[in-house]
Amino acid sequence: MKTVIFYSSTYNGNTLKIAESMAAVLSADLLSIEADIFNIDLSKYDLIGFGSAIHFAEHNIRLQRFVSALPLQEKHVFIFSTRCSPLVGGYHKALKGILKQQKANLVGEFSCVGFDRTGPWVLINGYNKNRPDAKDLFKARLFAEKLQQKLNPLSSIAKETITEYRHGVAFRLKGENRIAGRKVIFLNTTSCIQCGKCIKVCPMNIFRKIGAILPVNDEDCIQCKLCAKNCPTSSIYINESFANGMRIALREMFSTKLQNRYKSKTE
Repeated sequence: MKTVIFYSSTYNGNTLKIAESMAAVLSADLLSIEADIFNIDLSKYDLIGFGSAIHFAEHNIRLQRFVSALPLQEKHVFIFSTRCSPLVGGYHKALKGILKQQKANLVGEFSCVGFDRTGPWVLINGYNKNRPDAKDLFKARLFAEKLQQKLNPLSSIAKETITEYRHGVAFRLKGENRIAGRKVIFLNTTSCIQCGKCIKVCPMNIFRKIGAILPVNDEDCIQCKLCAKNCPTSSIYINESFANGMRIALREMFSTKLQNRYKSKTE
């Protein structure tokens, strides 16, 4: 998923810290609107982020004007901010209104507090000291991971009809892509380059090379997502769900199969 993040961070670098955390997860291009930006080709991006500090209860006015001038119709976008107040309130309302006018598809929003030493806060040498902190940056990364999960092209594949079984592995067709997997792990065999990284990193021995690499016994997947994170072609999708999580928890409580499979990988 090709991503670009546009940000404004002119005061204490609070917003830049959040933008960098998200960009690291999304492998995004990170661009400051304070720099001269010309001829931005948004057609090559699947996801676009916009963020700034909150000034007078809304996003930076320069960011708002920048967004107003972009062709965003039907583009997936997300917005984020850093703010002084501990409550989000309606601080995103103005920018969301612009995105609605631009007919963009808003897929998520994130906000956290940041250090502020303006106005009355000079009396106490600043408010929200040391924020955003490590916890805020962690939440920003989780937000970015959820966006990845939500927009993954295989996010709805579990609802598709299984067309065949081979080597005990279920297959589905989605457009020109042939997807292997039953409930939890889905591998796009069309885009897979057979590098074998999933085999090396999976702690549960899910992936096997049977002619081609396939997810075998995906019911043993513990949803750690190491395979998906290390896949160079983004061909793996983990169908995270509460039901799958509970199934793993119950199997761990009443059976040694998962522990034995893990041990066989680590020995």
